[in-house]
Amino acid sequence: MNKTTLAAVSSVLTLATSPIFAADESHIETTIVTATRTEQSVADILAPVTVFERADIERIQPNDLQELLSRAVGVSFVRNGGRGASTSLFVRGNQSNHTLVMIDGVRIGSATNGTPALTNLPPELIERIEIVRGSRSSLYGSEAIGGVINIITRKYHDTDGIQPMLQIGVGTQGTRKVLAAISGGNEQTQANISLLREETDGVDNTSSKAGVAGDDDAFEQTAVNASFSHKINDKAELFAFYQNSQTESDYDNNCRAGGVTYTCSPYTDGEVSIANIRGEFRPLENWLLTLSAGESKDESTIDYHYVDPAAVGVSGDTFDTTRRVYSLQNDWTIGEHHVITAGYERFLDHVESNLSYGEQSRANKAYFAQWQADFGRLNFTLGGRNDDNEQFGSNDTGNASVGFDITDALKVIASYGEGFNAPTFNDLYYPFYGVPTLEPETSENTELELRGNHQWGSWSVARFENDVDKLIQYNPATFGPDQIEGAEIKGWEFSVATEIMNWNVDANISLLDATDANSGLDLRRRADKQANLDVGREWQHWSVSGSLRLVSSRYEDTANNDELGGYGLVDSTVSYRVNEQVKLQLALKNIFDKEYVSARSFSFGDYLSIGREAMLSITYTPK
Repeated sequence: MNKTTLAAVSSVLTLATSPIFAADESHIETTIVTATRTEQSVADILAPVTVFERADIERIQPNDLQELLSRAVGVSFVRNGGRGASTSLFVRGNQSNHTLVMIDGVRIGSATNGTPALTNLPPELIERIEIVRGSRSSLYGSEAIGGVINIITRKYHDTDGIQPMLQIGVGTQGTRKVLAAISGGNEQTQANISLLREETDGVDNTSSKAGVAGDDDAFEQTAVNASFSHKINDKAELFAFYQNSQTESDYDNNCRAGGVTYTCSPYTDGEVSIANIRGEFRPLENWLLTLSAGESKDESTIDYHYVDPAAVGVSGDTFDTTRRVYSLQNDWTIGEHHVITAGYERFLDHVESNLSYGEQSRANKAYFAQWQADFGRLNFTLGGRNDDNEQFGSNDTGNASVGFDITDALKVIASYGEGFNAPTFNDLYYPFYGVPTLEPETSENTELELRGNHQWGSWSVARFENDVDKLIQYNPATFGPDQIEGAEIKGWEFSVATEIMNWNVDANISLLDATDANSGLDLRRRADKQANLDVGREWQHWSVSGSLRLVSSRYEDTANNDELGGYGLVDSTVSYRVNEQVKLQLALKNIFDKEYVSARSFSFGDYLSIGREAMLSITYTPK
């Protein structure tokens, strides 16, 4: 990002602190659970958070989860091509497996590569997303060094009777999408089921046009989501949900067998499923007991549309991973000023593959505790957790945060958090790649935040530093993982939300310095500057929105010799409500058809951007 562009975006934040903006008289307090594992107002939470509500998702109309999350401060992505391609998520410049992703509180992700299949989580089935930046290992253990993302599935619940819904969309690149849902119930019982089907011809994922690599790489997905809740009485309630997504993604690559490379057209069959049952009980008025049991599966198989006739016996690989999670949590409210949380969690990771892994499973059990205190202008949170990992032994992590209300509108927050992350099965055992002697990564995160909440809107400025010891990173020069002595990840975050002449405005800037602590070189694929600007307005039957995303240059390699250029993207959406039952929506992505490169392939050149997209949809909700 050049200085002129950065100055322009910064001016938005400066102007937004002026009182000329209209007050938001319809403000509704937003609560979040992920930051403390207890429900709390966003204004009171002693952690930097971003929340996407269903209304935000409707306004943005993202084509996938990656597009939505990238609008949050401190969040960036690298994608190897178009829809369905593998994706790396970076929160505050941390590794892609340093952010814990959960679905309705159930931790998900592949035990082999350590990251979730975000492509398998369509935005149409999401009700809200809670993003907490900074280490949360003291509450969630491994994988939470950079932050936690909790995705709450869409329930479509209606408090009385039956409510169906149908949405149909068509777009560029031969995209077709259908969403159908039905829900209903009463004050005691709610249930819903929804089904999504999507197909797109896609784009060519790589710049190489050699052989079969010059074709478009298609993507298709079928997803189902079901949920159920029942209030037994005033002291007991049960919740259950199930989500399953099956995808097929084409990509460009060669196939190898017996040391020989063959021309082929590979694709990946992927399936992600999550199931959970949870009970909430109140043995006493001030005691909430929560019991939960969940399972997530991440399965993928590499297949071929066709193979060179000489490639006898060439077949793809399978990676099936299962994670089972059991938890018990107690929350005691003591008077008006204290909340004590104590709990136990156990999860088991298991791997099945046609490849030979040195280990196929490992268990982790943990105890955690937290004390939240509120003394008017002064409030604090103290927490700690012990993880007993079957493979790596005992690991202790802690967290301390203190907030002080300077005035009724200004709050300053200081915090310290420790992190822990166990190496993935691929890091340790993947054939001709893994290093069995790798050790767990640990981190220490400190930050200082100043935030303001006014009638005209809200703003925040945060400074953070995360020191990660024994960082594990992929080195393209050696085609394997390196464990460097440490990394220093520090930066600034700025955000503002307000209203200007009936236009809602959200803007954020992230300034990042992520380096190898020894060499001083930048960590690969981390942009040092990012900015987002979103504006939107509603009137009568219409609503419109526009967004600008700016990303600076970054390096593809650990030696900082291969630089990838920065880019800017402009999106827009228009909605028209015909009546209470019918709504039309048009979403335009990358309006100026910007070509950019976020990553490079070893054999097929640059991974290509998707280019300009358009999607027209109609939603029918009979009353």
